[in-house]
Amino acid sequence: MRGRYKQTTAPTAWPITLADAKTQCFIGDVTDHDADLNNLIQVATLAVEKRIDRQIMPATWTLTYDGFPSEIRIEKPPVTAVSSITYTDENGDSQTVSSSAYQVDLSTEDAAARVMPAYGEVWPWTQSDTYGTVVVTFASGYASAAAVPLTIKHAIAFLVAHWWRNREPVVVGTIVSNLPSGLEMLLSLDDWGHYT
Repeated sequence: MRGRYKQTTAPTAWPITLADAKTQCFIGDVTDHDADLNNLIQVATLAVEKRIDRQIMPATWTLTYDGFPSEIRIEKPPVTAVSSITYTDENGDSQTVSSSAYQVDLSTEDAAARVMPAYGEVWPWTQSDTYGTVVVTFASGYASAAAVPLTIKHAIAFLVAHWWRNREPVVVGTIVSNLPSGLEMLLSLDDWGHYT
């Protein structure tokens, strides 16, 4: 059973700074392009997150199921905490599962977090034939920009510089080619392979 993810609290910081982007783009102290570069940092971060299926900076998410699976897998590493598990009971009322009733195996950088009932416990019954009866709220992301792996930060800076220099999808008058394979190599180092 696959769940549906929704980010409920976005990060308040980015993994690379404006100064980092300016260095990568060979832009000096000029401030004329700061807004554009900040936008590129955000877009590049989102693109890298999507490609490696990770949350880079701290954020809050919900994972929704149409009933309890035997084991809840949270595939947004690194998961740092499971805040709550709520469900709609057979009568249609919202309930919260006691944290003592389940066990959590937080993710590493290369694995999903896992949640299952504690020894001797079972998941409660939910309202049948109803979408979204189980909601898992969790926190994910590296503690700070300093904790983000250098490979991820470099991939983001790489994309920012590429998009800064190439404002269109193709460059007219030259040979058309894909983004250099160096980026794919960088991303593969932090792709935890959840689809295998």
